Amino acid sequence: MKHTIVQAGLGSRGKIHLKGILENPDRFELLGIFDPKPEAVKLAVEKFNVKCPVFSSAEEMLSKTKAEVFAFVTHPEIRMEYVKLGAKYNVKGLSFEKPMAVSLADAREMAKICSAHKIKAIISHQQKYMTQMQQMYNVVRSGVIGEPELIRIFMRPWASQLGTHFVDYALWANGGVGAEWVVGHAHGRTKLSDNHPSPDFLFGEARLKNGATLLIESGYLAPFTMSDEEFWCNNRITVYGKHGYAWAETNGCCGFFTPETKGKVELFQYPKFGIQCEDTQTPYYRDFAEWLDDDKKKHSCNIDISLHGFEIIEGLYKSALENIRVDIPIQGEVKDAIAELKRVLPEQNYPAGFKDGAFYKMGNPF
Repeated sequence: MKHTIVQAGLGSRGKIHLKGILENPDRFELLGIFDPKPEAVKLAVEKFNVKCPVFSSAEEMLSKTKAEVFAFVTHPEIRMEYVKLGAKYNVKGLSFEKPMAVSLADAREMAKICSAHKIKAIISHQQKYMTQMQQMYNVVRSGVIGEPELIRIFMRPWASQLGTHFVDYALWANGGVGAEWVVGHAHGRTKLSDNHPSPDFLFGEARLKNGATLLIESGYLAPFTMSDEEFWCNNRITVYGKHGYAWAETNGCCGFFTPETKGKVELFQYPKFGIQCEDTQTPYYRDFAEWLDDDKKKHSCNIDISLHGFEIIEGLYKSALENIRVDIPIQGEVKDAIAELKRVLPEQNYPAGFKDGAFYKMGNPF
């Protein structure tokens, strides 16, 4: 079935989403686009030869087109407003970026709205569609290394940038089995003022319901394995089983040690992120169309698994703030964790050059 769709947000990520939609002409018909910046609209129209109407607001676009699907590629603080708009205009599907919200309360409310209005929503943890990630996933889920016992993820960028990505990939590699509890540590105020706010470093552990342990490191103290130019790609997931392990990185690398590799680690280098990222949204939207047509074909980036991953990160913040183990789902009053971190985290003594943000691209000074 072919579905009508509109898109708000046409920045760098927005153009990649638009490309993914347009490369599924048998599944989606684009009825409109919107961005508050005229130059962004102009560049998108010229790059993709877009013929659909351009609107002056997201609400005007939804009210006039009656589109079935609303894709919006925005900063986190706008997403709640757009989820509500989608519900107001009776969309069947929503597609938006990570992190899904600015707080756990908002994330839960967004999921609640989608459930109440029978909206299928997906959050763009799109690295699942990169070749090395698919390869890692297939090795793990084949059972050749045994059941997952330990999953380690590390991300040099701060948690709101890549943390929710890799927590989601860990849950995906673990067959969708979620967490029972988390414990966490956080420090550093510099990136709390970013448009994707996070402490400068987040470290924690989650116990998953199948007995596996998930270790999480995100920020400037995470392992430094790449050049300064590859800063945003300095992320890895490794899954360990009784009979071996499998790992994959953002920048196209993966490796496997299994009974089949006969005592050696097999390494693979696929195209780097800058090449693969241009194509990830095409299968992402194709799979979304499949789910819209068939409830049994639930998208791997669905809002339920994304909410659970978001709650794991929020649980780590709560654990760091209150010095406790946090059971998942989080019970009782849900505070704005980022606001609390801004309130209580002390200044950190960093090497020169850190506070202007340049530190994150300077390499590891320690």
